Amino acid sequence: MATLPITLANLERGKVGLLGGGKVAKHKAEILIRNQIPFTAIAENFYPDFPECRKVEKKIELTDIANFDYIIDATGSDEVGEYLKQERKKRFLLVNRVDNPTDSNFFFNSLIIRKGLKIAVSTSGKSPKMGQLIRNRIEQLIPANFGDLLEKFGKERENGNIDIASIEKETKQGFTKKVYLIGAGTGDPELLTIKAYRTIQTLDTIFYDHLISKEILDLVPKSCRLVSVGKQKGSHSKKQSEINRLIVDEVEKGNLVGRLKAGDPYIFGRGGEEFLHLVQQGIDVEVIPGVSSATSFGLPPTLRGYASGLSIVSAHLAGNRVNLDWVHLLKIENHTIIVLMGLSRVQEIYRKGIELGVSNNLPVLIVSNISRPNEKRVLGEFGNLVSLAKEVTKPAILVFGEVAKLDKQFQKEFYNGC
Repeated sequence: MATLPITLANLERGKVGLLGGGKVAKHKAEILIRNQIPFTAIAENFYPDFPECRKVEKKIELTDIANFDYIIDATGSDEVGEYLKQERKKRFLLVNRVDNPTDSNFFFNSLIIRKGLKIAVSTSGKSPKMGQLIRNRIEQLIPANFGDLLEKFGKERENGNIDIASIEKETKQGFTKKVYLIGAGTGDPELLTIKAYRTIQTLDTIFYDHLISKEILDLVPKSCRLVSVGKQKGSHSKKQSEINRLIVDEVEKGNLVGRLKAGDPYIFGRGGEEFLHLVQQGIDVEVIPGVSSATSFGLPPTLRGYASGLSIVSAHLAGNRVNLDWVHLLKIENHTIIVLMGLSRVQEIYRKGIELGVSNNLPVLIVSNISRPNEKRVLGEFGNLVSLAKEVTKPAILVFGEVAKLDKQFQKEFYNGC
C-alpha cells in the first residue's frame, strides 16, 4: 500500500462522521476535539464519559453515511464496513476503518501538538502502538514553548517579514541545551560503546583531544564539525578554561555538542571539571563511559595469588608538575599500580622509588598505544625502568606489580606458539 502523510486543512467546512460509541470511538473523539474539528458521532450506545460533541443515538444505516465527507469507523462491524464500500462506489469518500487498514484510505497519525505545530508519526495503520512509542520519544525532544515560537514566526510572515537566519537561530536555541561527554576508549573503534557511536551520529559539533584515533574520527558524520582542542601534556593547544568557553559558546548557538575524550571521561580525563562547569552554566550534561587503558591493557590487574588490590594514579599534575605522592604504594605486596601519563616522568619515579626503598626487582610492564595496530609492550623490572621507557612512545601506561610478569602468558603470541 503506497501512502503519503498529508495534513488536511479546513476540516470545519466538511462533514466529519464518527461511527461508534465504544472505547476506541471515545479515543478518536478526543483526538478530533483536541484538533478543534467539529464532528457528529453516531451509535446506539455511548461509552461512559464519552466527550461532549454532537451525538446521534441510533442504529447506523447506509443513509447516515451519505451525510458525511469524512468517516471514522470505530464500530468493528462488518455490516457498517459493507455500507462504506457501497458509498465509496458512488463517490469519493475519505474513510478510516480503525480495525481494518486495508479498507481505509486515510490513517490517524500519532501526534505531537504544540499549538499550530503538529508533528505526526505514521505507521500506515500497521502498528499504532509503535507509532505512539516513537511519538513519545520524539515528544521529549520538542520544547513546550515551540508553539508560541511558531505563532511569532507566523505573525512575522503575515507582515512580510521572513528572516530565515533568525528562524534558524531561535529554533536551534529553543532546544534543550545539552553536551555529551563521550569516552572514546583506547582507539579501537570496535571498543566504542554502542551508545557512544549512536550519539556521535546525532551531533552538530565535536571537540576532541589529540589522543582520539583516526579510526574513531572516521566514524563522525561529515555534517558534524570537528574541533581539535589538543590537551597534549606539555604542549596544550588550548587551556581548559578556553575549552570550557568554546563548548558553552557552541551550545549557545543551538548546536548539539559532544566532547570526545580518550579512555573514560572520568578517569584522569578532566571530565569532572567540564561536567561541573557546564552544569553551572545551566547546560544539561550526559556522560557516556568509555573503555580506559587502565583496565584494558591485556592483563587482569587483580588476580588471586598475584594482586588483591589495585591503584590507578596519574604522574601528571596541573601546570606540567609531576605527581610522586603515590610512589610509596610500590612497596605494598600483592598490589597492582597503574600509572597514567607517566612515561615522560620515569626518571623522577625511579629516583623517588629508590629513595623510599622500592625493590629493583619489582616487575614492571609498559604498554603503549593500547589496542591500536602499533601497540607495543616491554617487560622488565623497576631497576631498568628508565631504559625500558626509551623503547616505547606515548601514549603509554606503566604497570607495576606481580601481575606484570605474567604478560607473555596472556598475550596471543604465547598461545599461538603452543
